[in-house]
Amino acid sequence: MGTNAKRVLLPSPMVDPAGEALLGRVVEVVRGGALDEAERDRVLPTVHGIYGRATAAEIEAATSLEVIGSGGSGVDGIDVGAATEHGVLVVNAAGAQASAVAEHAIGLMLALGKRIAASDRLLRRERRFPDRREYLGDAWPVGAPRELHGRTLGLVGLGEVGRELARACRTAFAMDVLAFDPYVERADAAAAGAELVDGLDDLLAHSHVVSLHVPLTPETRHLLGERELRRMRADAYLVNLARGGVVDDAALVRALREGWIAGAGLDVFDPEPLPADHPLFELENVVLTPHIGGWTAESLPRLACTTANEMLAALRGERPARLVNPQAWPAFVARCSATGAHR
Repeated sequence: MGTNAKRVLLPSPMVDPAGEALLGRVVEVVRGGALDEAERDRVLPTVHGIYGRATAAEIEAATSLEVIGSGGSGVDGIDVGAATEHGVLVVNAAGAQASAVAEHAIGLMLALGKRIAASDRLLRRERRFPDRREYLGDAWPVGAPRELHGRTLGLVGLGEVGRELARACRTAFAMDVLAFDPYVERADAAAAGAELVDGLDDLLAHSHVVSLHVPLTPETRHLLGERELRRMRADAYLVNLARGGVVDDAALVRALREGWIAGAGLDVFDPEPLPADHPLFELENVVLTPHIGGWTAESLPRLACTTANEMLAALRGERPARLVNPQAWPAFVARCSATGAHR
């Protein structure tokens, strides 16, 4: 059976039509948004791929399923354990948004350090130019502006985004870069321009900016709680473009209110969207953006086409380059061999 005889279910549109067009040239695309629940139940056993979220029940029902493609680098909307159990490959688009996310991280750092967002709010609210000496005194609610140049960046996670951010910050701001990532070798970190530290505590204690770039897993949920936030420097900023659940939300609000840290730049939250009465909206030492760090005109076509290509590789019986659950590969090969799916 060739890939042109296979079907891919899109429960919702891809982030860019280029990805769907790429899939449509090779496989039959089933648009799930137009299906009611009964029709979806009838379609699931016939599809070989699913793009986007997939529950354990859906994976169980999709008896012909070979691959699930994430709409980004994160896979927290996919039951990876259930997929692995059924010999179904899970692929993502890791790296497709690396430059966009790294640039957004730098934007948040600058907005915090140079007080850009706070200055904008002040100017719009008061409609006057304050005495610039106020910026250095107690009257300024979030402290004096500070430069990034020569400071220390701490990266929690040294994947594609972390490496791009390390390169940019070393080049543009002469920053020293520390990294904590138990899955990265010391030599690989050095090649990326980062000094690998043995423990998260060391990184937190010595970094002026801590930037998070890890997936949300049981291991990383609330990776930064009260204990870790208290380990950070009082003049440090926390930047989170990973997932909101990586940080204990209640502890972070306390840290910002009580001055354990100087500020935070957040693009991700738990939950999303934030409820209208969330205390983060009231804090001056926070810069908030609505989970848009990886969304640029340039990155979205890359994102959609990367996922599509990874899915198509699996549907041809090839091992995808961005395979999230390599443990599923032997069962996938055995199942496809038994059914003759890729002859």
